[in-house]
Amino acid sequence: SRNIVPLARTQAPTGFDRFIVKYRDGSTARRSTTAVTDLANAALRSARVPGAMTSANGARATLSMKHVRKTAVGADLVRASRRLNATESAAFLKQLRSDPSVLYAQPDFMKQRLETIPDDTYFGQLQWDYTDPTGGINATTAWDTSKGEGVVVAVLDTGHVDHPDLDGNIVPGYDFISYYGQTTEEGLYPDVAGDGDGRDADAHDPGDWTDTSMSSWCGRISNSSWHGTHVAGTVAAVGNNASGIAGVAYQAKVQPVRVLGHCGGLTSDIADAIIWASGGEVPGVPMNETPAEVLNLSLGGGGSCYDDPMTQEAIDGAISRGVTVVVAAGNDSDNAANHSPASCKGVITVGATGIDGGKSWFSNYGASVTLSAPGGNATSGSDPDDRWIWSTGDVGATTPEGPGLIGMIGTSQASPHVAGVIALMQSAAVAAGKPVLTPAQVKNILRGTARSFPIAPPMSTPMGAGIVDAAAATLAATQDVGDETAEPLTNRLALPGQTGAAGDELLYSIEVPAGTRSLNLRSYGGSGNVSLYVAYDYIPTAALHDRKSARPGNSEAVVITNPAAGTYYLRMVGEQAFTNVSVMALY
Repeated sequence: SRNIVPLARTQAPTGFDRFIVKYRDGSTARRSTTAVTDLANAALRSARVPGAMTSANGARATLSMKHVRKTAVGADLVRASRRLNATESAAFLKQLRSDPSVLYAQPDFMKQRLETIPDDTYFGQLQWDYTDPTGGINATTAWDTSKGEGVVVAVLDTGHVDHPDLDGNIVPGYDFISYYGQTTEEGLYPDVAGDGDGRDADAHDPGDWTDTSMSSWCGRISNSSWHGTHVAGTVAAVGNNASGIAGVAYQAKVQPVRVLGHCGGLTSDIADAIIWASGGEVPGVPMNETPAEVLNLSLGGGGSCYDDPMTQEAIDGAISRGVTVVVAAGNDSDNAANHSPASCKGVITVGATGIDGGKSWFSNYGASVTLSAPGGNATSGSDPDDRWIWSTGDVGATTPEGPGLIGMIGTSQASPHVAGVIALMQSAAVAAGKPVLTPAQVKNILRGTARSFPIAPPMSTPMGAGIVDAAAATLAATQDVGDETAEPLTNRLALPGQTGAAGDELLYSIEVPAGTRSLNLRSYGGSGNVSLYVAYDYIPTAALHDRKSARPGNSEAVVITNPAAGTYYLRMVGEQAFTNVSVMALY
């Protein structure tokens, strides 16, 4: 991979017409702009710059310096009557600097905004999702801060095919598909694995096509998707290699973890894969030598995570190990609360937007959605290429035949944009001497830095905090992450409209005066299911608190008789996604 060439350039190759010179205190030129002009013109003549000298026949010089202004730092700006080429500029500056009264002299460099533009063949042509000012994620500016170096992102998907635009960023993964066509009495499942064996260390994708023999169970006949390779390329395709496309975090590593085959993948396999990829122990499987800091699950199924406790338990384990879990919201134009793992606690659920910045027609929505990212949109953009997310794939219809680029749309494509941004964030945080961000900190930063939707989604289909902003999130990761702050409550004044995903936590506080006989902390209204945790003079958690209320639904209350004067904290936790809940303190 070649070195990155930043867009910011000086004018040096073509010369300059504006120069800055600062004279020392006490010099004549420091006090007189006329002296500055005279000395600049003298330097031009001494440098023998053509046109600066009077000709032998007495013709007037055609090149001269004019004083423009004195700058705030006390330096003077002068401008030539024509642009000096590079050689002339250097000669002029050399003469200026030879004067002992000159503190410094330099060109008045032209600077541009900093953004890293990789030289990948199709970057500018196809990857609108990185750069488009309306629908993109502002990736090029983020790359000035981080490119994801040192971070591993596990992609739990169909595995990967060999691809020159991806191979250099692959670390060993694992194939977790346990069902490979064994004969059973029920005969329910086809040959999910398709590779003739069960779990092993080969995470290559042999193809996930479906044919007539599988259609009765899969519900469809289709070619192979190369879905895992496509997702992996969005996360970390090799960048700046004069070929193909670039990943969001193109110096990060991808760990392919195969969990999807013909007709999909089993929850039990996916749960084991979540545990293994995040550094946990799975019986019969070697420990992961390069556990990931980020997991991407561009997969899902119908039914709430409340009804999928195995997946929730696996995710809880990953989060407890400090691993951030990113999941796709789903493509059913439905509330994500009805899908798993999109509605699981603690995950970052990603909806899809198009090049116009509006909700993709297919994207799931709701309080479970943390934020959105480009997922393509078959109804937006005047150019057909604008409707797709392009990434790495294979040209084979069923089995691998050779590398290619594939255009897809879906929340499966939105999710890896966010996973890649998290890799940028973690790499930037460590490079700045900060601790690795916790999953909760990552989620808060992504929400806090998301940019507003150019086309606001309808209130009935919320899409999270906004569109992911790679540059803002990456920069925020380099700063000190402040302590959790509580939103103050006012006595007897309801705070309405509280909304969050399953596992989200909101913190409030109330100052209680001396002599108060009763304090009532409550939540009510809206939809979903929340619990309340209360503590006096310290911030409560679900594990450590003074009192709690955890009934089904949102009608919760904690009543304290004769409360001590001081600060009471109230933490509201989403047991399931919740919308438009009101919080109130009464004393």
